[in-house]
Amino acid sequence: MNAPKLPNFILAGAGESGTTSLYRYLQQHPQVYLSPVKEPNFFAAADIVSVPGFQPLAEGQLASLLGDPERRDVLLNQISITRWEDYLSLFQEVRDQVAIGEASVMYLWFPSAAPAIQRTLPAAKLVFLLRDPAERLHTLYRRTLRTGHPTPFRDWILPAMQAKPACRQEMQRHPIPLDCGLYATQLQPFLELFPREQIRIYLYEDYRADARAILRDIFGFLDVNADHPIDLSRRYNETMAPRFPVLHRLRQRMLGQTPLTAWLPAPLRRTLRGIYNRGKGHYALAPDDRRLVIDYYRDEILRTQELIGRDLSAWLR
Repeated sequence: MNAPKLPNFILAGAGESGTTSLYRYLQQHPQVYLSPVKEPNFFAAADIVSVPGFQPLAEGQLASLLGDPERRDVLLNQISITRWEDYLSLFQEVRDQVAIGEASVMYLWFPSAAPAIQRTLPAAKLVFLLRDPAERLHTLYRRTLRTGHPTPFRDWILPAMQAKPACRQEMQRHPIPLDCGLYATQLQPFLELFPREQIRIYLYEDYRADARAILRDIFGFLDVNADHPIDLSRRYNETMAPRFPVLHRLRQRMLGQTPLTAWLPAPLRRTLRGIYNRGKGHYALAPDDRRLVIDYYRDEILRTQELIGRDLSAWLR
């Protein structure tokens, strides 16, 4: 067997900014190969192993998961790969694709990632999607509503704002919500270690407005056919919360986190999830809460604006 090829591009963040749908759309291009595991997090391993509760993969477990598409879709976003042999196995199916990549949003947040990528893949192209940090944080909060124990947004975030950075990891589930929005601080190491021509930074707002235009630009950046048609009709990883919280809590007590629809065909699962859950339109970020978050991120937003050369004044309103 030939040695696996290494990635020549990485979708490196930020979380809750449309990276899952971008990953899926990029997969449709015949000249693009993406790791079957989204979020392998390999280049952040030095930091990840220190996360409380981290469980490394047992030997042979990755091969087992890769061989089971149903388990792969459910489980592989929840693991982090720390062994070089396992990481290489993600690219063993590469054939004649031009662009070979992976997507790990944690690379933007974990400080060990940028130097680790530069040491191993110095010629890699890096793609980032950035989102209004207040909206990104509120999206992450809405995901917590699925726990069945809703907490008001302000009560959820104020303790972290008032804590020292080193204490937040003990307070909130990884990834730490607040620190994932420090874009200027997080981008700086990448901009120092990689030539600017190897980096593309996009805004989620532009992506939502015209995903096709962003994809064309990314394909050109990756040196593949920019005109290949991509089906954008399906949205991925949409943030939803239970329509009936009491029923949801009862289901969790009886079945834990096991989905009721796991045994159904995928199209029917999506339909029933739409009935069971409410979309983001039902949960709006209150103006006072938005102001609280903007004030927290203000300096980072202004620094990010300078770093990427984009007007981010809309993030400050």
